[in-house]
Amino acid sequence: MVGLAVGYALKVAFKIALVVGGLLLVLLFSLQYSGIIEVNWAGMESNYDSFVDWLTAYSGALKDFIADNLSSAASFTAGLLLGLRF
Repeated sequence: MVGLAVGYALKVAFKIALVVGGLLLVLLFSLQYSGIIEVNWAGMESNYDSFVDWLTAYSGALKDFIADNLSSAASFTAGLLLGLRF
C-alpha cells in the first residue's frame, strides 16, 4: 500500500514539476529574446553538471539500500510501479 501511495504521489509531483519547469523555461526564453534579461547559460550548465554528479552518487546509495532490504523492496517496488501506472 505504501508503494502504491508513493508511486501515485510521485506521478502527480512529476507532472506538476514538468509543467512548472516548462513554463519557467518559456518565460526565460521569452524574457531573453525581448532583451529584458541576460541568462548565463554556461553557469546554468555547470550547476546542472554538479547536480547530476551529486544525484549519481546518492542514487548508488539508494540502490545499495534497496538491495540490502530486498524482501520488502520487492513489494514496495511493485506498489510503486502500480502507483505510477494509475
